[in-house]
Amino acid sequence: MLKRLRPYTRYLRPVRWQFIGALIAGLIYGVASGAGIPLILKEVLPRMWVEGPDPVAYGDLIMIGVIMVGGMGIRCSSEFANMYGMAYCGQRVLEGLRTDTFAHLQKLSLSFFERRRSGDTVSRLITDTEVLRAGIVTVTNDIIKQPFTLIGAAGVIVYLSLQNSQFVFILAFLISAPACVFPIRWLAGKLKVRAKKLQAQVGDVSAYVTDSIQAPREIRAFNLQGGQIRGMRRRVRELMKWQLKVLKYERSVAPLVEFVATISVAIVIVYAGRNSVGIQQMVPLLGALYFCYEPVKKLGKITTHLKSMEASLDRLEEISKMEPEVIDPAVPVELGKVNGEVSFDEVSFAYAEDLVLKNVTVKARQGEVIGIVGPSGAGKTSFINLLLRFYDPTEGVVSIDGHDLRTLRQEELRDAISFVPQEPLLFNASVRDNILVGRPDATDEEIYKAAGQARAHDFITTMENGYETVIGEKGTRLSGGQRQRLALARAFLRKAPILVLDEAASALDSENEALIQQAVVELAQDRTVFIIAHRFSTLSVVDRILVFERGEVVGDGTNEELEKSCKLYLELRRRQMME
Repeated sequence: MLKRLRPYTRYLRPVRWQFIGALIAGLIYGVASGAGIPLILKEVLPRMWVEGPDPVAYGDLIMIGVIMVGGMGIRCSSEFANMYGMAYCGQRVLEGLRTDTFAHLQKLSLSFFERRRSGDTVSRLITDTEVLRAGIVTVTNDIIKQPFTLIGAAGVIVYLSLQNSQFVFILAFLISAPACVFPIRWLAGKLKVRAKKLQAQVGDVSAYVTDSIQAPREIRAFNLQGGQIRGMRRRVRELMKWQLKVLKYERSVAPLVEFVATISVAIVIVYAGRNSVGIQQMVPLLGALYFCYEPVKKLGKITTHLKSMEASLDRLEEISKMEPEVIDPAVPVELGKVNGEVSFDEVSFAYAEDLVLKNVTVKARQGEVIGIVGPSGAGKTSFINLLLRFYDPTEGVVSIDGHDLRTLRQEELRDAISFVPQEPLLFNASVRDNILVGRPDATDEEIYKAAGQARAHDFITTMENGYETVIGEKGTRLSGGQRQRLALARAFLRKAPILVLDEAASALDSENEALIQQAVVELAQDRTVFIIAHRFSTLSVVDRILVFERGEVVGDGTNEELEKSCKLYLELRRRQMME
């Protein structure tokens, strides 16, 4: 396990001097505890228990106070420096670990997020990184600090025992210290499996809560609150069950070690009583014996920490070792100025084993506006996903201006495309910041122009704070049409040579849809545009239409041509007229 943790120690490099300082403070604390306190007792007790009627000399009392305050001052100050220093380093480790994990998530392909529950991913990013942070800092600190405490205390036991010819103390230490190891090893084996189950259950609860929070309207509309509460109660009860199982084994370490220590101390006390060992000799030795068992107890907890860390590490490495399915080429082609010619050449694509596009061949000329229609599941969104290179085709080639997308850098490719998804994601930020997602370096004038093109400027200026109005998580303070128009404003601001509108006008009323269509016509000048739409009125601005059915293009032409040659197109039009 320690070998597995070695790569993660890189997060300590930026704070290595603070870490070394905290370790040195820990060493001082260990020596001050293990050796310092017993030796202080050795010096103090003879001065306090003076035989005879005379009181302890004033000078001796002062000396006792100075020794005790000085010794404890060193111990307490080094303990604070160690604990605070380690806490600081731990937070810096957590910062780096979470940032790197999040950065890796951004590099993964779309398929990763489609296969996983977002709440479980959040749990790994927040909870598992915290477990790993605590483990790295605690284990590293205790592995170095506790042995010094143990060695210091053991050295005092040997020194005082030899000095007073009380070898039973050495014998008690040599027998009882190893005796503590066996129950700790047994507990660690039990803990590993349960810790992994616990972390998985934390992920399940997190995912369930996330799903529920993301669908408040649907839950209330279908009166699902009761079922949601029962589902949460089941999951929390299961979580509690595994937490208690883990706690049972974690909390067993200290009592077991203390029980073994108590047996040793009892034997020593009986021996001391039988052999008239004085209190001045007895107390320092018992103190040293105590400081032997305290580090053994903490070293035993290291084992439980390691098992919990191993469970979290497994979950984190499941993400960190995952490679993106869509990768940039080793030597990418420079796309240069994009004209906007798009080609699908005999393209097929499958999710797992499910073929969703079959031998699709489509060529779009520069400045051409193409509409895409078809029943649900026909392959329209998959077609767009390949154009944006969220996935690579199983067979065939998708190209822009004659360049296979697989030869281009993904960042450069997506800079050439403005995309308005079916369900636009708006952030809990101002209207201005949400539009700036399209191009972060845009000026205010460019923002206002883009909003005007998307027919959003008028409603924005009527809001309380205008462009500075915070619109809530996912834009909850806006209507569906307003959210859609902000998403369109992003695309217009981007000024990319290729524009993709995935059912972008579906949330607009007829009046606003007409205004948007005018803006699209304006924007389409010298740009290639793909519009996926259920409303056939949206297709009035297109040059030609692609009709998808079961992953194939079964129609390609103008409205008039398709009315004569494509039965599915006529059927789709008829259905919409009846709605």
